[in-house]
Amino acid sequence: MRDSSVLVRDAGPLTAAEPAINRIPAMLVGQPGRPVLAVRGQQVPARALVRRRPMLRRYLGRPVIVGVQPEDVQDAVVRRPGPAGSAALVLHGTVRDVRVAGALRIVRLELADGEGFAEPAPVVVALLSGGSVAGAGDPIMLAIDMGHLMVFDAQSGLSLW
Repeated sequence: MRDSSVLVRDAGPLTAAEPAINRIPAMLVGQPGRPVLAVRGQQVPARALVRRRPMLRRYLGRPVIVGVQPEDVQDAVVRRPGPAGSAALVLHGTVRDVRVAGALRIVRLELADGEGFAEPAPVVVALLSGGSVAGAGDPIMLAIDMGHLMVFDAQSGLSLW
C-alpha cells in the first residue's frame, strides 16, 4: 500500500513556459513634433511616449522593438478603462491556445499581418481577465496602453529609456 502523504515531483529541468516580455517589431515614423508608432499595420500617436523618452527622437524612421508584459495586454472587447487621455495600441491576432488560471486566462496568439510583412508573425502571450471569452482559433483584438510599452533598439536589443 502506498503512503498518500509522500509527494513525488518531476526531477527534470524547469523551463520558462511564457516570455517575461513580448517583443514586437515596430517603427517610429512621422515628424519630430508628431511621432507615430507603426506596429503590424496599426498606427498610434506616440507624442507622449517620445516626451517621456526623448532618446526616441533619434529613432524616427528607424525600426525598433516594442515590448509589453503579458499582464499589460488586454482583450479590447473587455478592456479596463485607462487614465483619461491615455492612448492604446490595438493589435489584431488569432488565438492559438488558452489556459485558465483562476480568474485569468493565459492566451497565446499570433499577431495578424497588417502590411505584408516578410518575417513570421510574432507570437504574443497575454494574461487576460476572466471576462475574455477568447478561445483557440478565434480572432482577437488586443489593447495595450501606450504607458506600458517598453522600447528597444531593433539591432542591439538595448532598452531605449
